[in-house]
Amino acid sequence: MYFKTKENPSAPSVLIILGLFLINFLFLGGLIQVLIMMASGASLTNMLESGGDFSKMPNAWLAMIISQGLGSLVGFVGTAWFYWRIVEKKQWSELNFKPIPKPRVFLMIILIQVTFMGFNGWLQELNENFVFPESMKGLETVLKGMEEQLAKATKFFTTFTSFWQFILAFIVIAIIAGVGEELVFRGLLMRKLFLGIKNIHVAIWLAGFIFAVIHFQFYGILPRMMLGVLFGYLYYWTGNIWVPIIAHIFNNGLAIIIMYLYNLKIVKTDLESIDHVPMPIVLFSLVATIGLMFLFKNYMQSQSVESQS
Repeated sequence: MYFKTKENPSAPSVLIILGLFLINFLFLGGLIQVLIMMASGASLTNMLESGGDFSKMPNAWLAMIISQGLGSLVGFVGTAWFYWRIVEKKQWSELNFKPIPKPRVFLMIILIQVTFMGFNGWLQELNENFVFPESMKGLETVLKGMEEQLAKATKFFTTFTSFWQFILAFIVIAIIAGVGEELVFRGLLMRKLFLGIKNIHVAIWLAGFIFAVIHFQFYGILPRMMLGVLFGYLYYWTGNIWVPIIAHIFNNGLAIIIMYLYNLKIVKTDLESIDHVPMPIVLFSLVATIGLMFLFKNYMQSQSVESQS
């Protein structure tokens, strides 16, 4: 990664980006959700008495998916736009260090992601089975309670059978989230961390950790962090922000497609019910992913040499 023009210092930039995100996503996103729910027929009293569970409100699914989409637009895309275009006064194209790669590169990325699923599923299994020491049982109870609430919300969002619900969910959960989260965590945060730390590997892993933590799901932090790390290396090796964006959209979109097919009873496997990955699959997934990433890195380096010659 190299910087064509001078940029704001790393440490204050990271704080500004995270601050903007928290304001936009938590405050403005929360306000948008309340307004959308009220517009759909819910009263403020009912929302306060619901304890955060809006699934029983009038037109709940449509209202919640729209508010989720608008909240993500404001929280992620809005944060990236405000910081990069207003604070830094730069063009979107300056997030890229290299031109968008050839279509075959995206096919390679999809193959890497599919291969990676076995190992990441095992990390999810480890994460879900983590047991806190006796002295931290209170924290464990709180985190499990949060996890159960998020699981209910996810189940509610992804229980759809009509095609228009599937399309709307795909736009919100795959496209908007994929674009917005990669702009913030890879395009901005990873970039700024590298600018300050001067070590790309530390920047990638630290950005992946922040990406996982910011989702407020302790029992999904390991697989989400590793996805963030994978996206970070894809961005670093290709030098184009569209690569992790497409990878993120594929990851989320594939899950939405499988859930839709499961709801239609076309496939019999519910992603939420998979709680064990056989060790041979885990080992094959890990070795194959490392091998494919090594080949991918070498391929991108060879393409860079060819373009310079």
